[in-house]
Amino acid sequence: MVCIGNAEGSTAECKFAHMDLKPYSEKVEDALETIGVEPANARCEGEGQWLVHRNTVEIYVDIWQPEEHQQWEYFKGPEPAAIFQVVSPVCFLPDEPALRQKFLEEILYMNFHMFYGSFTVNFEENMAAIQYRRLLDGINRVEIIEPIESIGFYAESLVPYLSEKYGAKKIQ
Repeated sequence: MVCIGNAEGSTAECKFAHMDLKPYSEKVEDALETIGVEPANARCEGEGQWLVHRNTVEIYVDIWQPEEHQQWEYFKGPEPAAIFQVVSPVCFLPDEPALRQKFLEEILYMNFHMFYGSFTVNFEENMAAIQYRRLLDGINRVEIIEPIESIGFYAESLVPYLSEKYGAKKIQ
């Protein structure tokens, strides 16, 4: 945290000194090249954002540092921790209540068996996605590649299954 006091030194304006994300962006782009993705083609408009396609599945890769501490941090450092995240939207939730309940129970069960990812549900947008999140600090190329590959595999494999069993519509 950097604090700048006024002339009298009685008050100070404090701001977090953000982590330099450029070396991590370079690691992500190196990992993308390793799995055969051209980083320039995957870059999104926002810094630290990439969109990777695995056949018909979209995989969003993000790195960022929040402006302030989050309530979910299980640790508190002097600055908010920078994050690495991989997300793939999978499908819309089933409309019929009984089917929706069974769908939610099954994806919770699946979470127990998944590596480098788990289902998350956004009820506001009526959708399910598979996501992975970890602290950015100390990440290496393998720790970037594994979740991208894992999330892509699960999303691609589970869309047809969930569509057939629950009538869940793929997100286009």
